[in-house]
Amino acid sequence: MQSRADDPLLGTTLPGGYVILELIGVGGMGRVYRAEQKALGRTVAVKIIHPHLLGDESASVRFITEARAASRLNHPNIVSVFDFGKSGNQLYLVMEFLRGRDLARVDYEEGPLPFRRIVDIMCQVLAGLAEAHHLGIIHRDLKPENVVLEPMRTGGDFVKVVDFGLAKMREVPSTHITSPGIVCGTPDYMSPEQGRGDPIDGRSDLYTCGVLLFQLLTGRLPFESESPTQVVLMHLTVPPPNPLDVAPARNIPLPLVDVTLRAMEKEVSRRYQTSDEFTLALRAAAAMLDRGAPPSSVSVEEPGVACGSCGTMAPRNQKFCGECGARISLQPPMSQPRRIAPPVSGPPPRVRLSSLPELPLPFVGRERDLEWLDSFRFDVDRTLATARIVGEGGMGKTRLLQEFIHLASVAGDYVVLTRPDPWGADVGYHVLREAIVALASLPHGGGEPHEWRGATPEARAGLMAIFGKKDRSAPHPSVNMWSKPPAGIVQPDDRRFTAAEALRWAIMRAHERNEGRLVLLAIDDLHAVDGASRNAFADVVVEPPIHPLLVVSTHLPGFDPGWAGATRVLEGLPLDLVSQMVAQPHAATLGQNGGRSISPLYLDQFLRFSSEGGTNPPARLGDLVAQRIERLPPEARRVLQAVTVLGDDAQMEDIERLLPSDRNTVQLLAVLRSAGMIEQELGGFRAAHPLLREIALATTPVAVRRDLHARALVGRDGEPLPLPLEVRALHAYHAQDTFEALMLLEQVADRAGDRGDRDGSVLALRRGLDLARRELFRGELDEPEKAVIIFSRKLGEALARASALTDADGVLREALDLAAGGLERARLLAALAFVAHERGRAKEASAFHAQALDLARTGGSSDLMASLERMRADWNAG
Repeated sequence: MQSRADDPLLGTTLPGGYVILELIGVGGMGRVYRAEQKALGRTVAVKIIHPHLLGDESASVRFITEARAASRLNHPNIVSVFDFGKSGNQLYLVMEFLRGRDLARVDYEEGPLPFRRIVDIMCQVLAGLAEAHHLGIIHRDLKPENVVLEPMRTGGDFVKVVDFGLAKMREVPSTHITSPGIVCGTPDYMSPEQGRGDPIDGRSDLYTCGVLLFQLLTGRLPFESESPTQVVLMHLTVPPPNPLDVAPARNIPLPLVDVTLRAMEKEVSRRYQTSDEFTLALRAAAAMLDRGAPPSSVSVEEPGVACGSCGTMAPRNQKFCGECGARISLQPPMSQPRRIAPPVSGPPPRVRLSSLPELPLPFVGRERDLEWLDSFRFDVDRTLATARIVGEGGMGKTRLLQEFIHLASVAGDYVVLTRPDPWGADVGYHVLREAIVALASLPHGGGEPHEWRGATPEARAGLMAIFGKKDRSAPHPSVNMWSKPPAGIVQPDDRRFTAAEALRWAIMRAHERNEGRLVLLAIDDLHAVDGASRNAFADVVVEPPIHPLLVVSTHLPGFDPGWAGATRVLEGLPLDLVSQMVAQPHAATLGQNGGRSISPLYLDQFLRFSSEGGTNPPARLGDLVAQRIERLPPEARRVLQAVTVLGDDAQMEDIERLLPSDRNTVQLLAVLRSAGMIEQELGGFRAAHPLLREIALATTPVAVRRDLHARALVGRDGEPLPLPLEVRALHAYHAQDTFEALMLLEQVADRAGDRGDRDGSVLALRRGLDLARRELFRGELDEPEKAVIIFSRKLGEALARASALTDADGVLREALDLAAGGLERARLLAALAFVAHERGRAKEASAFHAQALDLARTGGSSDLMASLERMRADWNAG
């Protein structure tokens, strides 16, 4: 295991929260690391581009161009690019982490491969190429090392093509034949036109596929020489040898020979013109194999082999048992000598699919948790009681809450269930609105003020703000964080108080309308609730109303809801209980992966993964979910991506608006429902679990995700949709519409601050700063340095208001290095002066203040000068 001393990148964190863990490979393009995206607990691969490839000024531009192209690819047989960027002087790509072996290794250890397996592998490679060629992307460097195979439980392979689109960055002068500027691939697999330096298209990749097919069939390359230049010349001038002559002992079927030789035609127009045409030819050849017409190296009359796990007889050329999925041990064929692989302990025996439990799984193992929750129903007398269910994602918090409130409703309680906004955009007051409407039995929009019977003036002011009954669009005078606000400006703390009063009034109304019944407020996923609503809930719990109330919430570990109280930490289901639900081979695998307990969501995903033919399930839930998503059929995966971009209430018309019109969306949604990926509720579709949504979004190639978010902002007519401000900002941010996103995020931050939601304000400004910093690298925004300075100052001020003074100081100082002079530098210095004074560093504060005042005078800003003078006066008075 390497240490930080051996490689300084180990342990570092890239933008997006990717922590570099270990070096797993070094190639011609760069170094590849295993990394973890901490927020989701999933493994990714990070490629750091070799510095020597970036020696000229255009290198970053070329990298961006190629990375953007690769990130448009959205197909199960192509490795996905999730993110790319620059950290310090390092250019990086974030890709899906593959757990299989490359084709070169598989062919070396297991070859020669059966003909049907070769056809299946090549068809999957061509399926990936078809997607790329449709988008105008050419691989240019296809070779066995760039094809990765993952075994399937059903006995086949799942194929991934890697290193798409970046071969163009590498130039190796030793293989240039006719032009010193040609894009170079690997000589052994290079098409004639690529070797000449001619313009190339997708048919160049198809020639390379012909070379791959030749190699898999014969065990040799078509052209071999000690000189790479000579190999390229042979591709240019020498006809390919007949595979039958190269490997006569293989008895290669004539249809496959014909397909191979046509794919390797020197003249582009005589080859297969598309990947689909090539695929059809391969499938036709495979069909002839099935009819037994041509000769084959494995005769159908040969005796089969008994599976070592279940005893079922399987054909000799089959690598996995079709009944139980276990690997079948075979002696390697003798037609081509290969290195003997070292003995490897095989996977545990697998149970037949018919023995898998029915999904979704029953609600089991939570009887004591239900009893614990039920006990609080009897503790509520004349006051408020709280109970919090805490657990990692997938532990079953929501399922337990749903079971509890169902039983409470049956027992006669008045239950109100609230959830985060369906977009996941922290829409201000969204959850509080839903709670007040349900508690007070108001119309959906909150009704009219005359319907708010018994509301105090403070509660009415809160209701007016929560339901938008007054114009809040009028701009307020700009107030520096170090200045006292002008008279007449409603303070954020006042708004927070009135919002809590509105909730107290709604609780009173619930009791009036449900006399004699327990009122139960359930808040699911409290950690994902918008900050303004969360503040109101916390304030009511800390200063409860005179009416009894039971508040039950769920949230992730480490989250502070703002109140104390009884907490129940959910653990996984005991392994002995799980063993009663699944057959022994599965229970053994689960025990190895999960220890003594298994999270319900992991169990669900594990069983679905196994039923879908998966082998060697990842031990981490995030990786298991990601692998299932990556293996979805291409069209179903695109529909899932559209659903998750839209949120937890995706309507059919909106899903279809985000996707090309030629898809059978209804059928694809049915596929996703059958796979347990999505659910339907009241006409809308959503991911079956918040973690599934997060991982589906994170595994969507970055350019595809960008396009979906851009489409989500507008209707079919191209006009902007009337979405909440926070939702528009979120879509614009992920669509990387930088100018629009920065403008909207600034408004979101201001509104959150007005509501007293300091965390929401900080989050919006962090997103804005992140976007502005990325523009320093991407170059899509004029004057990105100015945007970085402005958002850094605003973020520093917001952090200071939230008493995060150390973080505020760091953000402001970093921005100061970019601000050479002028009024923006003066404002940064003024903010630093305020932060230093709050930290008790009077000398440093005075120095910053003096510099800021001098720049304000030079810039002629009387407003800034006046505010700085007031700052000094406040210090002296204090």
